[in-house]
Order: sequence, then C-alpha cells, then structure tokens
Amino acid sequence: MISRPGKLSLLIGLQILIISFSSALSPDDLSSSAHDLPLSLSGAVFMDDDADGFRSANETGLANLTVRLMQDGAMKASALTDRQGRYIFANLSPGSYRLEADPVAGSSQTAPGGGYYAVTLADKPGSGLDFGFSSSSRLQAAGPLREHPIMRPAPEEAALWASQYSASAKAVIRPETAAMLAAAPSTSFSLLDQLQYHPAERDQGMCGNCWAWAGTGVMEIDYARQMNESDRFSIQFLDSSYNSGCGSNAACCGGWLDNLADFYRTKKMIVPWSNANAHYQDGSRSCGGCSAVPAKKISTSPNYKVSSISTSRIATQGIPQEQAIANIKGVLRQGKAIWFGYFLPDALSWNGFREFWGGKPEDAIWEPDNACGRTYSYQSGGGHAVLCLGYNDTDPQNSYWIMLNSWGTTAGRPSGLFQVAMDMNYNCSYPGLGYAFYWMTLDMSYGSSQNSAPQTPAPLKGPTQGSAAKLLSYTTTSTDADGDQLYFTFDWGDGASSKTPLSASSMAMANHIWKRKGTYQVKAMATDSNGDSSGWSEPFSVSIGGSSTVNSPPNKPSTPAGVSSGLAGVSYTFIGYATDPNRDALFYTFDWGDGQTTNTDLRTAGLSARASHAWPEAGVYEVRVKATDSNGAPSPSSAAKAVTIKKDPSQRVSQLMEKLSQELSRKRADLLRSAKGLAEA
Repeated sequence: MISRPGKLSLLIGLQILIISFSSALSPDDLSSSAHDLPLSLSGAVFMDDDADGFRSANETGLANLTVRLMQDGAMKASALTDRQGRYIFANLSPGSYRLEADPVAGSSQTAPGGGYYAVTLADKPGSGLDFGFSSSSRLQAAGPLREHPIMRPAPEEAALWASQYSASAKAVIRPETAAMLAAAPSTSFSLLDQLQYHPAERDQGMCGNCWAWAGTGVMEIDYARQMNESDRFSIQFLDSSYNSGCGSNAACCGGWLDNLADFYRTKKMIVPWSNANAHYQDGSRSCGGCSAVPAKKISTSPNYKVSSISTSRIATQGIPQEQAIANIKGVLRQGKAIWFGYFLPDALSWNGFREFWGGKPEDAIWEPDNACGRTYSYQSGGGHAVLCLGYNDTDPQNSYWIMLNSWGTTAGRPSGLFQVAMDMNYNCSYPGLGYAFYWMTLDMSYGSSQNSAPQTPAPLKGPTQGSAAKLLSYTTTSTDADGDQLYFTFDWGDGASSKTPLSASSMAMANHIWKRKGTYQVKAMATDSNGDSSGWSEPFSVSIGGSSTVNSPPNKPSTPAGVSSGLAGVSYTFIGYATDPNRDALFYTFDWGDGQTTNTDLRTAGLSARASHAWPEAGVYEVRVKATDSNGAPSPSSAAKAVTIKKDPSQRVSQLMEKLSQELSRKRADLLRSAKGLAEA
C-alpha cells in the first residue's frame, strides 16, 4: 500500500524547493545585452550528462537554480537561472569575487572541480563560469576508464622535439646539493605543497595540451620558490593565444616544453587563473578546432612579468641509472619541479597505462619501461607529459617518482597523482622513434617588483581649431616598460577631463565638445594597471570659435526597434535612431512606459544607440525614445513601440511556493500557540 503525504508534508516539501534571491539581472537575453555591460560575471548551470566536468553542446541548462555572488566572505547578490540555465551579475565594480551554486537534489557537482569560482575583475567581463551537475546514480555507475587524448607527433615533429631536448642546456646541480644527496639517508620529498590546484579541475579533457599543463606546473612551483608566493597560472591564456588558438597547430594538438618557453618569451607575462575568462574552458575542444575563448576576451590584468625563460635538460640518457636518479633528485631538491615527457609505442601499451590510471589507487607503482624495444607506431603510439613533484625511496624495493597528471581524478586517485618506478630503464628506446623518456625543467627570472611608470604620451594629434558645440577627436600614444595595460586621461583645458578604458593598446582616442570660444591647451597622461602615471604630454593648442550656425534640435527619432512581446523579468534590447540638422552628437533617452528611463552616452551624429530593460510585471508598455544634442536641445519623442509583457511561468511557480511557504509559517505559528495553550492548561 502506498501512503500519500498530507497537506503539511506537501507544504514542507514545497518549502524546501523555494529559492530566494537578493538582487541580480535576469539573463534571458544575454546575446543582446551582455555586451552592453561594463563589468559582469555570467555563465550557466547545466546537467553534465557524461559527468566529465565540461559542458557539451547537447547538455541542457537547469532553470530556477540559485547562483550566489560572494565578496569578502559575504553574499553580495544572488540570481535564479533562466530557462536555458543562464545567469548574469551585471554592473559590477572591479574587485575579487566568488561564485557558488546551490546543490541540485539527487545530483553531485562536477564543475567547477573546486566547487566554486574565484574571479578577479579588472578590465573585462567574465563569462563561461558554468556549474555542472550529474546524477549521483550515473556517477556511481560510471566505469573506471575514461578516454583522454595523447600527443601523436609526425616523425618530423618527434625528431624536432628530441633535437630541442638535446640542444637545451644541462640542468645545473649545485655541488652542495649533490653532496647532501650523497650523504642523506633514504627519504620522501615532495613539492606538492608549493602548488595551488584543485585535483578535479586539473583536467585537460579532450584537448591534447598535457605539455602546457605540465609546463605551467613547473612555472607555478618555480615562481613560488623564487618569489615566496604561490598562485594558479592560466592554461586558457596559452590555449587561446598559442598559434591563434585554432587549427592543426593549436595547443590541443600537442607540443613540447620548448613551445611553452617560446610562448612566454614572447608574451613576457603570466596570467593568473582567476583573471576574467582565464579559467580553463577547453576541456570539450580537440585538435583541429578553435579554443573556446578568444584571446582578446581574457583579461591580462593583473599579471606576472617574465624577464627570461629557457628550458634545461636533466641528464638521464646514455648514463648509468644511479647517476640519472641522482640528477633528477638534485633538481627536485633545489626546489624545481620537472616536466616529464614519455612515449609509449603502441595501442597495447597505452591501454595498459589507461587501465593503470583508471583502475588502480594512488599508491600503485607504474613501470613505464615494459615496452622498451618494441617498434614505435606513429598511428597508435604517442606521447604524454606530466609534472614530477618528488620521490620516495624509503623502501629500496619500491622506490618511486611522484607524478601529477592532468587527467582529473578517479575514484582511486582523489589527488590526481600516480607513482612511477624509480628502478626503471632511463635509456629505454623504440625502433623508429628513439628515446622514450625526457626529463626537463625551466630556468626563469621575473620582472622587478618595482613597477615602472608609463612613458610620457606623445604630443596629441587632431584639429587645431573648431567651433563651439562641435565634437572634436584627438589621439595620442604611450608605452609601458613592464608591458602593463594603460588608460589615458585627457585634460581639455576647460576644467573638464576624459578617461579611456584600460587597454593593452598603446594608442588612445578621446572626444570633446568645448562650449565657449577661446584657446585651450590640451594634454594627456598615461596610467598603468598598477596605478603609476606618466607625466603630462606637451600642451596642444586648440582654438575654438563661436558657433557658425544657429543650433537646431534633433529630428524626431524613428520608432524604437525591438521585440513586440516578451516575459517579465527578462532583459530586452531596443535601438533608437535620429538625425540632427547640425550633425551634432546626440544622446538618447529611452522611456520604457513603466516610469523608468535610460540615458545613453553621447553618440557621434549618424550612429544609432542601444539600451536594455526588463519589465518586472506583466502588461502592455509603450516604449518611446527622445534625442538630445550636445547643445542640450531635445527632439520630440518618437512614436510608441507597443510591447506586451507576459508573466514568466517560472515566476508563477516561485510565487506559488512563496505563498505556500507563508501559509506554512502561519500554520506553524497557530500550532505553536495551540501547543502553548495546552501546556498552560
């Protein structure tokens, strides 16, 4: 017999489902409004059907789930996801934020692996901050094996990698380090505590960029060693920027430690993982496609300066095993992690490693030299790179190297680690390829902590004369020795000034309208992302005469362009356009018909303007737009655009649950009063 819940049980169940929020913008139309926002954080909550931690095109969003925006340990705002599972926090100030999502009943969170996002907003909005959930039953039923890509270089590329290894300088082992190792007893040593990482997030997915993960780990530990501070460095910055982020030469198609060194030698900066759009998003991408994030969307502010970077090889080939082991230990004991690249010759050996990774616990030891001497297949063989962090030789019969993979975690590998037998054949080779194992590290130096101010901007370029109430444009340039992003301040000589957005560009442009005739001295100053400013540029003289024509107000704008119907709480974008007889610059005022208005920035004559609005209640609203010129003369209002707004069904459910919750609270109060009365009686 099936028991049915009573009304009180039903109310309690519904109460649990109630999702409350403080203040946030509904993102139902992100495509039209997100680009209008100065700084924002956005993403989606989705059902991760394959439980891989990455969102695929066919995985659906989850509606009506709460995402919280935290700052300094307190909740700043929260938002409900829309019908597609999307959310957005708009109009944010620069600063550090944390994003969290409420749990989903019967599911486990798969993304992000650390459970939350930590994001630093400086100059660009952050997006792709997706939360994944997979049913607990699916996770429990999942098999231990998961496919990961391996690097499959062509013969010419494999030969190039080997030659780059041979051409690298030999890693230096200091005499005192060698003496210490010779005298020291067997021990366990690890640099893992120098690394900031979430094991489940250290997952390359279907992208063949293991070489970048391992190399970035070497950089992270080296930075911690030299600068006495640790941070997570962005893999996505390299992915999106390396060879333009697309095609058969992109990062997902494989690479070598020299490729990483060349990249940072050119970029001269390291981007933190927490920068806007710098978190890893290429897990569902593979060789031949494009990175999920265009490089221009990744914020490079703040960053760490790289003064020099080069590879060095750890001698292990062509020498006795004891010396190879001592060389590897020596580099590790000097506080430097090691990039370990290895090749397996065929599908059989790779299947064996995948079974070891997916089916064995972290204390199992892998013997990598079982396939030595087999002919290498360029079709089924391949390479992989991992991060060597330490060793343990306390048991002479089971000594091993400690390796950190970039394949996420498994049930038996919660830390993403595996162990490699120290007693191995370091001279292992395959006919058709050559040596199987390559041990390398990086030699780096970093920019001075003393920031350099930008160069004084060049003299301004632009008109030397004009008329009052007319828009004039001026440009200037500056450079920064540290490669910092810059913003420019223009002093117009009339008590007004303008600031440009922070940008990587060395050139800046700004517009100004002088209201009165006269001669003005215009100058510019550059300020870097660290707040240091240059001197003022040489004054540029501009003569402004009186207006040569009588000002006329703008013509009546056309009817606003936009949707005719929509849902309450959803943001929609409308376009306004008007002409001006004097070709003055215009700003537009959108009247939304609900008592709210929006003013746009001043726009050059002939350009339309966009504004977005969300109506909180259902109804029919008349949208009008009015233009005002730079002299303050307004146009007539446009004809009305009728917009029918209906109530979002999800809001009805929320309102019903809120009503039921209130009813439950009332009934609880009545019960408590009755119980108190009985007790007193």
